[in-house]
Amino acid sequence: MIFSSRAVVVRSGRLSARLEYATADRVKMTFVRIATIFGALVVTACQSKGPTPKESGAASSAAPTAEHAREASAPAQDPHAGLHVDLQTPAAGTPKPEPDASGRIDLGAVTVQVPAGWQFEKPRALMRRAQFSVPGPGADASLVIFYMGQQGAGSLQSNLTRWSSQFTAPNGNAVPASVSERTVAGLKLTQLEVAGTYDGGMRPTGQRGEPSVDHRMITTVLETDRGPYYFRLVGPDATVAANRDAMNEMLDSATRSSGSTNP
Repeated sequence: MIFSSRAVVVRSGRLSARLEYATADRVKMTFVRIATIFGALVVTACQSKGPTPKESGAASSAAPTAEHAREASAPAQDPHAGLHVDLQTPAAGTPKPEPDASGRIDLGAVTVQVPAGWQFEKPRALMRRAQFSVPGPGADASLVIFYMGQQGAGSLQSNLTRWSSQFTAPNGNAVPASVSERTVAGLKLTQLEVAGTYDGGMRPTGQRGEPSVDHRMITTVLETDRGPYYFRLVGPDATVAANRDAMNEMLDSATRSSGSTNP
């Protein structure tokens, strides 16, 4: 019985050893298979035709470049008239008019006489046809002449409403604006005058200007067969008031341009 028990133990030990060896072999085979599958996946991923970092970067930079080009070509905003600008606005690079030796300037559809003492300045935005520095008892005022194509920028009434809303009383309340109409050289002229605290309007950069107290604005719409021209005189109250007559003389001197094909 003792011999028999020992035989059983020996046989059991041999069987356990064989099972351990078999288990180890299976584990080893499993790891080998896993490694093989993982290697295949890595090779497949490397051979995929997805964009490389360089290609991805080039693709992502293309869209912003095109967008920036469109933004750069868009006209700058100005505090003259509506937010929607006629697409017939003169293209960038179009020569800007300058006063001749006699002080007369051809704006395209009309010519006007520039008052003595008003200094011509190079327009700082696409929609500005011409601009002048206007001296007076206060700080200098500014006259800017805008042209935005055949359709202009918004309706006449919407422009008058918005221009007058740019001025308020010291307490923030609305201030009255005077509006008048007349005809010059067969062309309709509508003029608005308002005074108070000026909200600064919109600068050529598209940024809102700083509010200015004791300011005045005289804005005139001169309607021509090629679209409206906007004359905006704005600055310190005393300076604009002192140049009101000169402004109206300039407008009354308007005559239709001859031989001009571009606005």
